[in-house]
Amino acid sequence: MYDGDEARPWLLAVITRIEIDGFKTFASFGLDLGPFMAIVGPNASGKSNLFDAIKFVADVAQKDIRSAMQGIRGTPVELFRVVAPRRRRRSMSFAIEVLLPPSGVDAFGNEFDLRAQRLRYEIEVAARVDDRNRFQDVYVRHENCVALAKGKERHADIGHRHRIKYDGRLKPFLTTGKDDEGEPQQFEIRQDGRSKRGRPVILASAEAPRTALSTITTAEFPHLYALREMLASIQFLHVDPQASRRPTDRLAPRRMLPDASNLATVLARLRRETATRIRPDGVLSDIGLDLSSLVPSVAQIKVDDSPDATEHFFSVALADGNSFSSRVISDGTLRLLALLTALNDPDHGGMLCFEEPENGVHESRIASLIRILRDAAGYQDSESPTCFQILANTHSPAVLAALEDREVVVCDMIGRSRKDKPRIFYTRMRAGISEDSETGLTRAEVDAILHKPTDVV
Repeated sequence: MYDGDEARPWLLAVITRIEIDGFKTFASFGLDLGPFMAIVGPNASGKSNLFDAIKFVADVAQKDIRSAMQGIRGTPVELFRVVAPRRRRRSMSFAIEVLLPPSGVDAFGNEFDLRAQRLRYEIEVAARVDDRNRFQDVYVRHENCVALAKGKERHADIGHRHRIKYDGRLKPFLTTGKDDEGEPQQFEIRQDGRSKRGRPVILASAEAPRTALSTITTAEFPHLYALREMLASIQFLHVDPQASRRPTDRLAPRRMLPDASNLATVLARLRRETATRIRPDGVLSDIGLDLSSLVPSVAQIKVDDSPDATEHFFSVALADGNSFSSRVISDGTLRLLALLTALNDPDHGGMLCFEEPENGVHESRIASLIRILRDAAGYQDSESPTCFQILANTHSPAVLAALEDREVVVCDMIGRSRKDKPRIFYTRMRAGISEDSETGLTRAEVDAILHKPTDVV
């Protein structure tokens, strides 16, 4: 991992708990999260739906509700949970508890400090329907953000021992006022910056098309600003090998895109920004070493410019002296290269959601990949930086075998029985496994769940 002159932050923002109700296959769902966890379960059990829920919460902090829905798998109507044949919930709610860095700088260079690092954020999105029960529109019905008092948080396994600032006496940073019928009337945003001047900002919330959090752009509201930036930093990696092997424009986004279609540009930036006299390739050397531990034939990653200097492209040098351009590198190697590039980027951290890490990896190398992910999360040594919070999903028994008990979240789909009516299925997730069947799931039981046919699609 990167070990340059400037140390990476000791603590980056993490989600310690997520609660979901009414979204896709989730009903009254809650899950505590650690630095590195893998959602283990058969196909069609709802593993990817958790990633979709996290993405939706992250997106509604940046954009309007309709736009956020367009970025999720399925149509907007299909995001609302099925509760009976041809009938869906008319609302869905989410809550996250987070740990934020103690200080930061906003987009305009204004520094800020946080009095409370542990926050809880809640949002409910509702649908309006016509007289024939057809969905017409969506709006924010409820939004709330408060500081958590010490001891009130549900989970704090964040892989470090540094002191956390709590202040449960602070007034809510964001609240929703309701009318007599319980419908939203206004959002109230409290100014808690250094000046603390002025009355709370009031936003009319009747049929609000976006969250109040999405309007926060400066450190005048430091806690909400830090929360919004934390959500914006969440990365989703579902690599498209065909897109990632192409040359990319020099002005492509600096941060890795979900499909890794800007991989060449990110590699070029990392080499340029981390190169030293002793290490002319900078972190590309680390990426090459990590990749060689998973694909032994790899010796080095090389980045070059196109002849007209408008694009970047990359190649892989092998231990036998041969070199292959990105056009002919295997899909599995490209997926691993994109992942390792994201993990070695000193500019980015926070949560990384990665689909099926086993794809393209020889079974004998899966344990090495899991160690790389675990180290990136700073889990083994509580005195080392928590650079990433990593959440993966998998249906691979080999990945399960490489995970520690505390890193496993078992996912399955279960049906709720109703007299003379079709069963309604929902996603269940249980954290941690044990060799004591009386205190938790055993590995044998989890393996049986992995091989059990799924009753729903």
